[in-house]
Amino acid sequence: MIQLDNENLQLLKVCLSRRMPDLLYVIDSEELIDVDQSLGNKLRHAVAREFCREGLKQDSEPNEYGLKLENLIDEIGRLFLYK
Repeated sequence: MIQLDNENLQLLKVCLSRRMPDLLYVIDSEELIDVDQSLGNKLRHAVAREFCREGLKQDSEPNEYGLKLENLIDEIGRLFLYK
């Protein structure tokens, strides 16, 4: 499992389930997963795909769900960018 708070972990699970189910192992693993740049970018890509499909209002501004997804993208980046 990766180090995210419970809310972001659940949100990531939704994104991965819908957009990249092959990466669900990072949520389902009993062991701590070290997120490197490659894995982190794959996870952020899954969230970005969800954002493009579900996170925007008609005027292309982020909706409430989109703001949560933007935050999740930032949180995932912090897992590997500041090592």
